[in-house]
Amino acid sequence: MKLFKALFLISTILMTLVGCSKAQTPVSDIQIIKVDSSPYYEVFTVTDENFEVKTFINGLEFEEDEEIRMHSTIEYIGNEEKIDIWSGDPFFIYTIQDGVEYFNEGIVHELLMKTELKKGEIFKIPFSQSGGYSADDPKAAYWKEFFSEKELKLPKGEYIFTAATAFSLDKEQKEKVVLKNKFYVKIK
Repeated sequence: MKLFKALFLISTILMTLVGCSKAQTPVSDIQIIKVDSSPYYEVFTVTDENFEVKTFINGLEFEEDEEIRMHSTIEYIGNEEKIDIWSGDPFFIYTIQDGVEYFNEGIVHELLMKTELKKGEIFKIPFSQSGGYSADDPKAAYWKEFFSEKELKLPKGEYIFTAATAFSLDKEQKEKVVLKNKFYVKIK
């Protein structure tokens, strides 16, 4: 039984390492920006007592080979001058699914990081593709090409997009902050 568990664990780790093409944007790539309203983006907003999260997408209907551009921002709006958040890397994820398959999985590296957010500073979090596939997947060639593309382009269908926080307010990660912008996108 121990041998089976060990082999299962090793094969799972290997599939993850082989199958993962890209990870989400690391915290070091997140930049502080000033957000300007734009008529070229649909904007989704979710807020709690401490944070405001906005997700910007260049439309909700696209042609099959049309590029989808998306990013989010997070701003600390609480009562203090700053706040520490605790997370893996990254502290913000994107998922895209069509009800059957995930086209973006929101992979988080399991390490503990502390990030300081200052009141009034807006962090821009660009979308980046993340996910994985198994080499023996019948669609492995498709997924390899999909995850190698810089631009997000999806096949025809209807998709659920989610942009969400992935952090806690405490080092023990018990006081989780769950803020999600969820919306639907159609590819014609």
